[in-house]
Amino acid sequence: MGIEDYRHSARYRRRLMLDYRLLFPHLSDPDDHALAALTREHLEGAYESRLRHIEKFYGKDPKAADTQRARLTAGFEHMVAFVDERDAYTRRTGNDPLLPEPKKEEKPYKSIFLNQQRRARLVAIGGGKGGIGKSLVTSNLAIALSTLGKQVVAVDMDLGGADLHLSLGMRNLSRSLNDFLEKKYESLEEVRLKTPYRNLTLIATDSSRLGAANIKYAHKEKILRHLGNLDCDIILVDLGAEVSFNVLDIFLAADHRYIVTSTEPTSVLEAYGLVKLSLYRKIRHFAGELIPPQSELGEVMDEFLYEREEPVNGNPRTMWQLIDYVGKADPELQKKLLKLIWHYHIDLVINMSERNADVGIAQTITRLAQDNLALNVNHSYLVPMDRAVRDCARKLIPVTIDAPTSAAARALVKIAQDASYLDSSREKLARRIDAIARAAKERLHKMGELSALGDPTQPINKIVPVEQAEGKESKLRAFLNKEIRFRR
Repeated sequence: MGIEDYRHSARYRRRLMLDYRLLFPHLSDPDDHALAALTREHLEGAYESRLRHIEKFYGKDPKAADTQRARLTAGFEHMVAFVDERDAYTRRTGNDPLLPEPKKEEKPYKSIFLNQQRRARLVAIGGGKGGIGKSLVTSNLAIALSTLGKQVVAVDMDLGGADLHLSLGMRNLSRSLNDFLEKKYESLEEVRLKTPYRNLTLIATDSSRLGAANIKYAHKEKILRHLGNLDCDIILVDLGAEVSFNVLDIFLAADHRYIVTSTEPTSVLEAYGLVKLSLYRKIRHFAGELIPPQSELGEVMDEFLYEREEPVNGNPRTMWQLIDYVGKADPELQKKLLKLIWHYHIDLVINMSERNADVGIAQTITRLAQDNLALNVNHSYLVPMDRAVRDCARKLIPVTIDAPTSAAARALVKIAQDASYLDSSREKLARRIDAIARAAKERLHKMGELSALGDPTQPINKIVPVEQAEGKESKLRAFLNKEIRFRR
């Protein structure tokens, strides 16, 4: 019996009132403010006074006096225990449990990165599976954005399989993110490496070191904090093929997010998994700030997000049901939850596409996200299977530099052209991409990295997105629905 019983048990409150009347018979029943002001000294003084009263009025009847003393002592001990627990709660939390908590200015959840005043925009490129082309998208997107005169920093956060430096044509690393985490350098600015491309620098990672992939929570926070201090316009972060909390938190800290997948069903399933788990992680942060963990709503939220057991008693199974459940408990909280979900923006990149019909993969993921997560995928892009990509990878040259007129290069440039975090025109990017390609090739040639140069003088053509409806019962959609139900 204690504070929680006082809040939720009418029987306990009635008993407390009876004990209060025994000690203070001349006072009216106390309210919360009276009980909050009650001290142990008040109780001890009232107890001694009531003992003297019993001796005075029941002195000739020892049996009745013993009964009255026993009742008084039990009430006193109960009230003392209540006051002690109230004081302990106040010391522990800083708030008196009997008084309404002071209203705090409510702020929407923001990561440590977004709470900082910074110049750069953070763009995260993730994917649930390895070998799907995240580094390809990151390196070529970085080059395309740097052609617009933006100061771009590419950061390799694929700690277990770092190869972004190779995608940019850099074989040797003089310093890396590992050196920063090992405190050999005080800031990320000191580990930025120049690349052969104007306006583009690199923060690389050496994944050959033992334990490089296993960073601590404090390391993640340190990286996010220092990313906010980089002097640049855009930061592109190439994330690892996993869904650990570290990866999810960096993905959530971004202003703009891309999820890369190939056309294989397993890769598509993992891409949907990243969409789902990143949203769940974001809602968990939100719930941790605004919902008491021991409340019924907090317990239902945890059961839903962590999928600990089969939902019972009408508890929610889908995001739509969770939104409805929250609305019944707290309509204002429901509005904040909806705003959080609907302001969570993700773009999808389908890499190594072999046919235009692969646009149905993006439509499938979008529909699954709408049905199960109440979430919309903003834009979808197809990057076609192109032999030029493989040839460029062997030479360690980005395809937008070595083969700027190839289908894959044009598709990757299209992603940069559509970037909502830019205010530059598409025509400006198209005019500058050829110039930057020629200049970068000259630098690479001087560095001895190139043995043969192509002709990058042909213009970059505009990519027109393919619009093709997906069948109601496509094999891919049926497969993904089956897997999602199985994983529940």
